[in-house]
Amino acid sequence: MKLIEIKTKRLTLKQLTLRDKRRLIELLGDARVSETLSRVPYPYTDDDAQFWLHHVSQNPFDLNIFCDNLLIGGIGLKPEVEGACELGYWLGFEYWGEGYATEACKGLLDYAKKSTTFNSCQAAVVRGNAASIKVLEKVGFKLTGAGEVFSLSKQQKLPSLRYECKL
Repeated sequence: MKLIEIKTKRLTLKQLTLRDKRRLIELLGDARVSETLSRVPYPYTDDDAQFWLHHVSQNPFDLNIFCDNLLIGGIGLKPEVEGACELGYWLGFEYWGEGYATEACKGLLDYAKKSTTFNSCQAAVVRGNAASIKVLEKVGFKLTGAGEVFSLSKQQKLPSLRYECKL
């Protein structure tokens, strides 16, 4: 499997390694972060991190966001139906509001346009997550509908908004 590494102005998007596990637990162990993500449990344990490290080793599009060689978040594309993918991303709380999510999303979407057969990308965001909605709109996503997502951290369904962009 070919490893992907994407460089932007301030960031490097690349796969996690075992040496990143403690930092991953630290960042995702913050309830302010995990409550914005549907697929991340809270509290975030060593076992959760070990499971994730194994999972990302199997998917070349599951990357993490590094700034100056320090893990600050995660980003990935999950293949969906033929020609489509789903974008997901997160940042550690102390990195919110600095433009990192927008920069990382632009970098990964540019890579997907040039180097994959994906022709569209979807994303779901918990209703009320204004910062994530703003990121999606900045990188070209348009609102396509509403629904629900199951939140592992809250153990309940939450209202969500669906977005899509053409690649």
